[in-house]
Amino acid sequence: MKKTVFEIYSSLVCFVAIVCCSVWLGMGLYGLVGVLEPEITLDKWSYEMYQPDKYPSSLLAEPLMLESPEVIEIKKPEPFLPKSDKQIAEERLVNYQLALKSEIRKNKQTLFKSLVAVFICFPLFIFHWRFVRPK
Repeated sequence: MKKTVFEIYSSLVCFVAIVCCSVWLGMGLYGLVGVLEPEITLDKWSYEMYQPDKYPSSLLAEPLMLESPEVIEIKKPEPFLPKSDKQIAEERLVNYQLALKSEIRKNKQTLFKSLVAVFICFPLFIFHWRFVRPK
């Protein structure tokens, strides 16, 4: 059974289309999970940063100064008013909700990209498969 160059080309295109579809479907599934449950796909650092009682409020009461005292005197920073534990918890919750919203948006983009890629690969496969399948 001798194959022509066109049949080999069509077979190769079909193989590449299947591989691409497989990869993009996996990425799309991950994006779908991230849209439905963003806490699952949220990265570890962002998730832990917004968990309650991660850091004692005494650490958050004073700003950390990394510059020399001379530079601090020249800049004269505004006085830092320590926040209550309730204010810190409220800000943490608001920031956590923003992080989840951002994660949902990122996963929607991933899902959209994967759908576009699948809708490109699938017609390529169907078109070239006509030339490969046995008659």
